[in-house]
Amino acid sequence: MYSFILILHIVLSVLLVILTLYTVIRSVLGIFSKVKFSNFLDLSIPILSVIFLYLELILGLILYAIHINNLEKFLSQENAGTYFYTRFWAVEHAILMMFAIIFGHLALVYAKNLNNDKEKFQKNLIYFGFCFVLIIFSVGMNMIRNG
Repeated sequence: MYSFILILHIVLSVLLVILTLYTVIRSVLGIFSKVKFSNFLDLSIPILSVIFLYLELILGLILYAIHINNLEKFLSQENAGTYFYTRFWAVEHAILMMFAIIFGHLALVYAKNLNNDKEKFQKNLIYFGFCFVLIIFSVGMNMIRNG
């Protein structure tokens, strides 16, 4: 069960990176090419991104709950490296992803409430840009640690 949830978490992460990158690129095009703000392309896809962020949160909490039960075996001198790897996922990754959820929500609030298309694209670029960077940084840290 742990492996299935982990694979689903990774697949959703990849989809989330693609969706947030699309939103960032679309926002840059909207700012510099004077593209009209579309309810489907510029509002529905970011909503889907935030939904995926919440699904990732739920899956991450489930993975954490399963993994925390095995923490006692990590608390020894021999397993210190594994303990620090576990700490990364328990602390840094969770905090970064919480901020990604906050930034995704801020982008949606501004996209729904602003009237000017350029301002909507600017807010989407800023907040989904932060969201994208946080996701890439967090996933990249895992790739670097696992070599």
